[in-house]
Amino acid sequence: MGVLLNFYFSSSSLLLKLLKTTEDSPGERLMSAREDYVMDRHQEHKFLHGIAVSFTKRRIEKYQQKLGNGRDAELHGTVADLYQHLGEKSLALESYQAAVTSLLQNGRPLEVEESDRLIALYKKILTIEPLYGTIGQDLGVEYLRRGFEYRALELFSSLAERFAKQGDYRKAVDLYQQVFSIEPGSIRARQTCADLLLKLGQKQAAAHEYQQIAEIYFEHQRFDGALEYYKEALRLDGQNMALQQRSEMVQQILDGVVLPYTQAEWQTLKSMSQTDLSQRRSLKEQERVEQALRSKIEELKQRYEESVTEKNRQLRDTTQRLEDLSTYVAVFKDNLEQVAREKARLQTLLEQELQHKEELQERIDSLSAFRVEASCQHSVTTHSLQQQERLESAVKRLRQEQKRLKRQLQEKLSQSARREDELQKHLEQRNAEGIQLERKLQNVGRERDQVERHLQHQLQESLHREHILRDQMNVLSGRHELALKHITQEKRQLEEKYRVTQKQINVVEADTMSTLEQLHGELSRQCELESHFSEQFHESLQEISLLLHTQEQEIQKLEQL
Repeated sequence: MGVLLNFYFSSSSLLLKLLKTTEDSPGERLMSAREDYVMDRHQEHKFLHGIAVSFTKRRIEKYQQKLGNGRDAELHGTVADLYQHLGEKSLALESYQAAVTSLLQNGRPLEVEESDRLIALYKKILTIEPLYGTIGQDLGVEYLRRGFEYRALELFSSLAERFAKQGDYRKAVDLYQQVFSIEPGSIRARQTCADLLLKLGQKQAAAHEYQQIAEIYFEHQRFDGALEYYKEALRLDGQNMALQQRSEMVQQILDGVVLPYTQAEWQTLKSMSQTDLSQRRSLKEQERVEQALRSKIEELKQRYEESVTEKNRQLRDTTQRLEDLSTYVAVFKDNLEQVAREKARLQTLLEQELQHKEELQERIDSLSAFRVEASCQHSVTTHSLQQQERLESAVKRLRQEQKRLKRQLQEKLSQSARREDELQKHLEQRNAEGIQLERKLQNVGRERDQVERHLQHQLQESLHREHILRDQMNVLSGRHELALKHITQEKRQLEEKYRVTQKQINVVEADTMSTLEQLHGELSRQCELESHFSEQFHESLQEISLLLHTQEQEIQKLEQL
């Protein structure tokens, strides 16, 4: 409805402008109307574009609300398409990446349909940003998993060229290595990879690539190209004896000293070289395993010594703790004896205090009796009253002294009982600790014996393995020597065969050259005859053409007559 209104208003404004310009000339009116129409169409397009953008944003918000924090790959892809439609490339890339993560979150191999969706997402990301993260490599890996080796090869090659143009030579070299894993015989890619390695300063790696190119040329018996790249590899790695030997052999082949290998002979020699190389690798692997076993044995010995040292240290520590505990127990026993002596002394003091108490009680009783007698007498002198007061004060002091002594005695008895209880508990605790230490000492001794037996068993097994590997290595060494002798003998036989074949070929070449010379003479004679015949033929043609011309002239004259 809004579009129709906009079109109606634009059309009406255009008509009004046409009516206003009726006074102008027809050409001017037409140009003005055309400009106004273009402007109106531009405004209409902007208006429609704004409506489309608003509608697209509302759709994105709606899909995002549906999506939430979920892992719906299809919704993520739809949101990414909408962002790309709006021109928001960064947001589109994030959404496409989220869709890829959603597809790969299960960690299981994808089905064909899921793989097609993943490949489509990778392609959309690369369309926006061709070198976005590791998406290109991931797409190539997915191609290889699906068996699309040609697509993976093309993708890795294009990515390597892009990285090389940007100056990221290391990533470009890594991608070229993936190209070689798919297509080892790509000479152009190896040449480019070697140039990049030289820019990175890795001369030996570049020499290896040149050597691979030379090997490819050699396998196709293009010895001039092989020699060129062997020399290029030697220029970078001049200490490589194998390269020097290969270069000299190719030079001899080009000079005619050594015949080039036939395909079958080359395959035989290649298989022999591979056998020799595999045997050398097996020997190196055996040496590596033997070295690893020796290091393992040394490590076990060291661990055994460390374990023995640690156990001895633990035994010394335990013995020292037992000695300290024995000393402490002896001191504790002395303390108990002192407590017992103190208790006996306190008991003696208690008996003395009780005896003193009894004496005081007797005195109090006698004083009480004396006071009763004195109170019964009615005629008491002043002297007797004073004596009675002194007696009462003495009785009070005696009672106070009795109470004080009783309190002190009770306090000493309670302190002695508490100290005795504490010492008894401490002694029981120390006895329990001593029992635990003795048990730990026994456990440590048993563990040490078990560890010693286990280490001895491992040491014996390692020695047994070492003997077995040594015997195997001796057997492999013998086999290797026999194989080398056999290969050397076969090589000599092949060289002798090559020499005989070369002589035969030289004889055949000489016969062929003589035959070719004879044929050349005959051909030259035939050419001369053909040239003579052709000259005669041309002369005859000229004569015939002259005769025909004269006949035509005569016919014309006759016609005129």
